[in-house]
Amino acid sequence: MNNIHRSAIKRYRSSSWETVCAASDDIPADFARLLRDEARPLQIAYQRLMSSYDGDPAGIECRLKERESWAFALPEASGAKPWRVQQFDQDGFIGHQCFDSLNEAVEEMLRMGYLVTDPGALDRIGSTARWARGIRRAAIMQKHQEGLIKYCQMVEEISALAD
Repeated sequence: MNNIHRSAIKRYRSSSWETVCAASDDIPADFARLLRDEARPLQIAYQRLMSSYDGDPAGIECRLKERESWAFALPEASGAKPWRVQQFDQDGFIGHQCFDSLNEAVEEMLRMGYLVTDPGALDRIGSTARWARGIRRAAIMQKHQEGLIKYCQMVEEISALAD
């Protein structure tokens, strides 16, 4: 019975795992085993996430184990590349990277350490007062970066947020 269940599970392979497995035939066995051992944790995380969402984990938030920071893969709106990994923490959005495919985006998100699935995190975090302050702070900083306000005005406006 267990073998039947195991064969029904769709296998998803990260590009890292495929590369290591393909190279295994052309390199010494001990080195191949070392490379597979190194790539295995990422492959396991990739398989878990992809199989949990039938190969389409777009929009599913994943969290770092060691701190309150999340990321998720989504279609890229700017058109630079079709997919994006968006990162955020309790104070707002903190960065993003663009990729050619959802699979690449998911693999890189996992490689960065976003391994704990936490669906709904953006809605939960985004409804807090801390998030709202962080977004306002980012908007003030953006005005300064665009040359719309001087540095001293930016500092004053950000200081006023703390009150």
